[in-house]
Amino acid sequence: MQLVALGVYGKKGQRRDVKFQTNALNILTGKSKTGKTAILDIAEYCLGRDTVTISQGTISDIASWYYVLVQFSDERVLICRPNPETATTNRAMVRTGGLDLTAPDFAELEVNADTDVVRDTLSGRLGIEAFTVEADASSLRSSFDVSVRQALFFCFQTQGEIASRDILFHRQVKDEIRGTIRETLPYFLGAATPEQAAIRRQLVTARRALQRTLNAMRSMEQDLEQQDARITHIIESATSLDVLPGDAVLAREGVLSLLEEIMAYSTASDLGGGDETSLRRRLLTEERNSLRSRVREIDDQIELLERLGKEQSDELGEAGYQVQRLRALDLLVPAGDLTDGDVSVCPLCDQSLSHRDETIDELRAVLERLELRLQSSTGAAARRDASIERLRGRRAPLIEAIQENLIELDALAQQEGAIADGRERAERIAFLQGRVSQELERGVDVAGDLAELRAAERQQRGRLARLEELADRDNPDALLRSAVDAISDLMTDYARFLQLEGSEHYVRLDPVQLTVAIQRPGGRIPLARMGSAENWVGYHLAAHLALHHWFATNDRPVPRFLMFDQPTQAFFPEEIVDAADDENADWEAVRRQFTLMRDVVAALDGSLQVIVCDHANLADGWFQDAVIDNWRNGVALIPSGWLEE
Repeated sequence: MQLVALGVYGKKGQRRDVKFQTNALNILTGKSKTGKTAILDIAEYCLGRDTVTISQGTISDIASWYYVLVQFSDERVLICRPNPETATTNRAMVRTGGLDLTAPDFAELEVNADTDVVRDTLSGRLGIEAFTVEADASSLRSSFDVSVRQALFFCFQTQGEIASRDILFHRQVKDEIRGTIRETLPYFLGAATPEQAAIRRQLVTARRALQRTLNAMRSMEQDLEQQDARITHIIESATSLDVLPGDAVLAREGVLSLLEEIMAYSTASDLGGGDETSLRRRLLTEERNSLRSRVREIDDQIELLERLGKEQSDELGEAGYQVQRLRALDLLVPAGDLTDGDVSVCPLCDQSLSHRDETIDELRAVLERLELRLQSSTGAAARRDASIERLRGRRAPLIEAIQENLIELDALAQQEGAIADGRERAERIAFLQGRVSQELERGVDVAGDLAELRAAERQQRGRLARLEELADRDNPDALLRSAVDAISDLMTDYARFLQLEGSEHYVRLDPVQLTVAIQRPGGRIPLARMGSAENWVGYHLAAHLALHHWFATNDRPVPRFLMFDQPTQAFFPEEIVDAADDENADWEAVRRQFTLMRDVVAALDGSLQVIVCDHANLADGWFQDAVIDNWRNGVALIPSGWLEE
């Protein structure tokens, strides 16, 4: 897959095309701020990326659609993407056709697909097989299927990436992308195949199955040692509970029948009568409560009468005392006057009084009233005592009834104790039957089951050995080392051609750390420890050209193009507008870069397309033959006429 063209549609229907030569070195030279960097962003966006990386400004303000036209061996695929209003979109237009397919008119643009369709369309034509990268058990990442999305990480080098000493691949700065590149690189190098992945999955399954069998065997061997003791204890418990007769004989051949007899034993008779007893207890309890309530009522009445009697007795005692005092007056009255009631005589001196003493009359009246009260109270007390005796007579049979009730409740309690004992026995038998059930589930014939497991173990070990032999035959690690060795040989040659620092030593690709390292006698020097932007850019070029040489010569499913943005930036001041005017630049080093790209493309005989966006514009004839456009003197990605409209 190589790029035929890409371009921009204006909002008024205009179209700006940038055309490329397939199987060749393509150089887009020009001044700064002409849109060269956007070429890579447009290509990546149109090839299925959801996030738009095209810088905000003139291009994004004027563009309505972007497109890229890619070519395979015998067909072309057109992919158009609308300029989104937000930072992301998955909308797309996809059209396939022959080698004469070109960009459509503005009126033909319409969304008919999404980025999933774009990736599926390209992945299928690239020949990417159904290959799933399985996530590690300890990883938070999910498994994913390899597609053109991962292949494109090896096809782009932005201006910031190609001069970085910290990253080697496109978008590697993100942890998720770094992991994806590390996991898919073996597949794209041919070291990991779907067949190998299937064998690895079968190996994992076979190892797990063998481990399960070994665990079961260990458990069963322990059971075989312990089963006799467990079953003996079960039989002894069953005889103690009268589930089995006391003379039950434990023999290996009779174990199953004894266990089945225990399981068949019913405890229904031990649980009978419980409901009737509970009902009778409830009725007796209600009767006892009623009797006690009636006794309390009688006791309350007796207590009330006795309290009233005591209070009246206290009053009568006081009244009797008063009567005795008043009767003492009779001793002071003359004897002759006691009958005629003459109270005109002084009771002290027995002399006649000039006036009648009314006090004596009043005291005698009080005495008479007190005597009448004493007489009536004596009758009330007799009646009260009679009432108390009647109440006590009613209380006695109630007390006897309560005692009889308690006797019957005690009898019920004894009966319930017997029922509880039966329930306890039933519970113990149920627990025993549970143990028997577990024993039956384990299998009484453990020895026979163990023999079957040992046979299964032998079969599983044989299958595992065959799978391991298949896995070792095409060992992914060995294949990866072989591929990395070949790529590293090329990298070393390319680095020496570019005259990079440290290239006198062996240069090696590190597929784990995703970097380049120099293997010198004093130790390994990774890219991050090297100095000079010229070396950083140079080793990026050497690594990616060597990788694509491997991809092409081994027919790997990676697009056959490389896009570099500003590879010569290390040789020019940052503020320069047009590097072609810089007389102080190291033009020989620049020439070596482009010469290396030209020679690698030529060596692959049309199997690689290299697209370079750069300031450099060498006068060499071969360089000018590779220039597809020169964006100077007002020429840019967005024509000046669009800005004036």
